[in-house]
Amino acid sequence: MEYKTILVHVDQSRHAATRIHFAAALARIHGALLIGAAMTGLPRYVFPDGAWPIPLTLAASCFEPLYDKARRALEQFADITAAYDIACEPRLVTDQDADALVLLARFADLVVVTQDDPDEALPGQVARLPEYVALHATAPALIVPLDWTAPGAGHQILVAWNGSAACARAVHAALPLLRQARNVRLASLRAPTDAFAQDIAAEQAQLAASLGRHGVQVQLCVRDEDVDAGHAILALARETGCDLIVMGCYGHARFREMLLGGASRTMLRSATVPTLMLH
Repeated sequence: MEYKTILVHVDQSRHAATRIHFAAALARIHGALLIGAAMTGLPRYVFPDGAWPIPLTLAASCFEPLYDKARRALEQFADITAAYDIACEPRLVTDQDADALVLLARFADLVVVTQDDPDEALPGQVARLPEYVALHATAPALIVPLDWTAPGAGHQILVAWNGSAACARAVHAALPLLRQARNVRLASLRAPTDAFAQDIAAEQAQLAASLGRHGVQVQLCVRDEDVDAGHAILALARETGCDLIVMGCYGHARFREMLLGGASRTMLRSATVPTLMLH
């Protein structure tokens, strides 16, 4: 697997430039097409063919500013990516941001978004774009932290392995990044009360052998800790100096669309390094 199409969320938030630089750097490394998607915020199920009202009407006064805002975001996308010598494609989409990204992700290998910023949320709005994308997109979501300033990431990768199907999907989706990394650490947290704790080491060995056949050499790490997994992963990331985390994203959509597992919620909202997640 290779990343040949990378999708990045484009808007006018204060974090957009960092996100676009991050995605453009990835596209240059992997020789991928970078698609920058800017949305109007108008739901596609209300305006399936776009909103094109008659000029100088009340409808035009409502919709034109939304389209203008999206166009200005795409202008910034073009300005930033011009310096990277990569293939780019701007997309102006009549839809809400999260829904559009999930649909476009069907035709991409990776989606780059930023952690939610509560300071930029509208009054009364619960900002959950990265959660929604991570749970519903078919492509892995790479979430950039709010305070991330480095031009890239992925030199030192921490794979948080718990044996789940979501984690296995995330690891295979991260193969292009793992091949490029200088160091990959495969880490597992083993609770003393876990009836399957003895299986972790054996699973790690099998995964290490599988990754080795893809040219990825890993260091194995098992920690006996009975603590909150999300914060334990963050602590291990700080301890090992990693600059990217790979893990599964766990949700319980049967009960509530956005009900996340504890570790997933912690990582989406508190991770201090870019995190690749897949449900």
